[in-house]
Amino acid sequence: MNPEFAGGVFSAAGAEFADWYARLWRPLGELTVAVTRPAPGDRVLDACCGSGASAVPAALAVGPSGHVDAVDVAEGLLAQGRAHAAGLTQLEFTRHDVLTWTAEPYDLVQCVYGVFFFPDMDAGARRLVSLVRPGGRFAVTTWRRSNMARIVPIAQAAAAAERPEADRPDGRAGGPERIDTPEKLTDWLTGLGLTGITVEPVEFVQPLHPEDAWKLYLGAAMRAFLTGLDEAAVARVKERFLAGLAEAGITTLDCGSLIAVGRVPA
Repeated sequence: MNPEFAGGVFSAAGAEFADWYARLWRPLGELTVAVTRPAPGDRVLDACCGSGASAVPAALAVGPSGHVDAVDVAEGLLAQGRAHAAGLTQLEFTRHDVLTWTAEPYDLVQCVYGVFFFPDMDAGARRLVSLVRPGGRFAVTTWRRSNMARIVPIAQAAAAAERPEADRPDGRAGGPERIDTPEKLTDWLTGLGLTGITVEPVEFVQPLHPEDAWKLYLGAAMRAFLTGLDEAAVARVKERFLAGLAEAGITTLDCGSLIAVGRVPA
């Protein structure tokens, strides 16, 4: 996904994204930091930080002697992050394309549900790895093979009747599917030159009311499917999307995830 386009999509999704923050993004961000375990005094880059779900707990972990750069292209989400981070002077939110971000080497670079939005997932991840000091760590959180993979095609099909050229919202075709099992994720990180890789599976399932499902559509990358549609067309997309979920029997949101950490050779 083009960075400027992605920034516009997620900024427009800000209100609905915020509705899901406490219920979805914050707990998954906290779980990520429970695995990546930044230490007091560490320098951390939280790439594709959104509204700070993983950047805030990372800042709490590194303490006043550490520093966290939280970088994203969506200013609307960064504004929410700054509000979440009130008083944390060691945390700085910056609007910037992480693929051109430069800084002193970090002890930890973490990217939570972000690598599959890069125009080239492999090249983008290698760019992030290059920002890690020798002996430091690179971490990725991604979707495990789950019903999220069923929801996105239903969302796309619902919009395609109005906008046949609707593109996938997650970067190049097959991005998330390339890293949706521990084995595939380990192999991918090994290919990036990392060692000592660990992958922690996370179970995260909750009820999904139809109205909440629509807010998820509007507050996530799926919103890109609605680009250029007027209000009446969006209403038809909503109707088809909810009908598609009902037909598929999807009444829960399975956000099962994988949190992987690898080390850059010293």
